[in-house]
Order: sequence, then C-alpha cells, then structure tokens
Amino acid sequence: MVAIPGLEDTFLQKINAVYTFTDLNQTVTDISKYLNVPINFVALVNMGGLIKMVDKVGGVKVKSPLSFAYNPYTAHDTGNDLYKFIKGSTSYYHTTNGVDWTKHKTMFGNAALAFARMRYDDPLGDYGRTLRQRLVMQALLNKAKNPTIFLSNSFFESLSKNVKTNLTLNDLLLIAKNYKKAKEHIKSYSIYGTSDWEDGVSFQVVSKTNQQRGTNIIRRSLGLSKATTGSSLMGKTQEINVPEDVTDILGQ
Repeated sequence: MVAIPGLEDTFLQKINAVYTFTDLNQTVTDISKYLNVPINFVALVNMGGLIKMVDKVGGVKVKSPLSFAYNPYTAHDTGNDLYKFIKGSTSYYHTTNGVDWTKHKTMFGNAALAFARMRYDDPLGDYGRTLRQRLVMQALLNKAKNPTIFLSNSFFESLSKNVKTNLTLNDLLLIAKNYKKAKEHIKSYSIYGTSDWEDGVSFQVVSKTNQQRGTNIIRRSLGLSKATTGSSLMGKTQEINVPEDVTDILGQ
C-alpha cells in the first residue's frame, strides 16, 4: 500500500499502480526513494518475453514447490487447457481437452508461463508467485552455461517487442563476463507485508521495520553505508488520510 508521489489524492493505491499511473522512469524513481537505494539500471520484461527466453535455451527444469493445476485462459484450475505441476518434481502434465494428459520432463515457454503466473491457489499468494518466477529465472541462468546465448543480435531482435531496458549490449556483455559465477551464489529475499482489506480491496501493508530490513540488505549488498529507509507510503502523508489500522501496522 502506498501513496503515489504527486497523486496522493488517489490513495489508497498498490505499489504496482505507480507504473499504471505514470511510466517506467517514474516507477524506478519512486521505488528508489521508497527504499532509499540507488537503481541505476532496469529491465521491463513482459510475459511474451519469458516464453521466448525459455524456448531459446531449449526449455528449463524447475522443481515445483507445491502441487497445483492452472489454465492460462481461466487463471484457475478449471477448463480444458490445464497444466498440472507436482510438488518436489520437475515433471508436469498437460491436457488440452481435460481428459487426455501427457507427461513432460522439460518446461518450454507456455508451461513455464503457466508455472510462473498462478497466484490464486497458492497459499503464499503473490509471494508464492514471485518465488516461482525467480525459480524460472534461476533455471534460465543455470541452463545457459554460456551466457552469451542471451546476448546475440538475433536473440535481442526476437525480444525487442517484449523487453525494455537502459542496459546497452556492452553493459550486458560486461555483466556476463564479470558475473558468470554469480549465478551459483544467488540469494532471494522478499519484503513481507501484513494483509489488510480496505474498501473491499486486498493490500499488503509493509511495516517500517520490514521496509528498513529490505533497505539494509540491498545497501549492504551494494557496499553502501547504512541509511534510513524512505517514506512508508512514498507520498506526502500529510496530504492523505491514513486509516487507523494501517497506521498501527506501519508503526510495527
């Protein structure tokens, strides 16, 4: 839950609404201020880009953290076009008629997309979805033993309609050269909030403590000195009416 800088009159808002109301540059600026961390580079990848990347490396293998079924057309486990993933297994099943199932050992683009998009049936909600998205990205890195597979002109051309970034090709080549072994030492961290319903809408309200913890981890990873995290709601709080229950959570 945030108040978008310059658009405080639209409060209550979710942090992803910053991009909806503004643009990519403003989103980066606002999140940078929210956590008080520098963000120098950004990549915006839509779901079509994920499909292309997975197919480009010949598919990936991902061990599912839970069992679930998902239909990309209904966003639930209903309908005929279903993908079924099994907890602890890298194999999955697919049916197009709801009756005949085929077993697959490698996820290609559409299956990886289904695996990464499901949210409603995950007990962790959106936190579970982002976890599965990171698992797919990790599998992509592991599959591409030679990272330059992602850095060819033909690959960039195939992704041009699905990816926006301020990284140049030289930047990416430098990252691939200097951080090739980094993929073996990736640690993930989520900044958790507290569930709260306001006007019939579900929000995650991040306490100052959890927000500061996220700031500390990022700044330490970047070799920066400690600093106080940003404004809890991003916008000018004196211009908005914050519900009492939200104020209590923010102060924890």
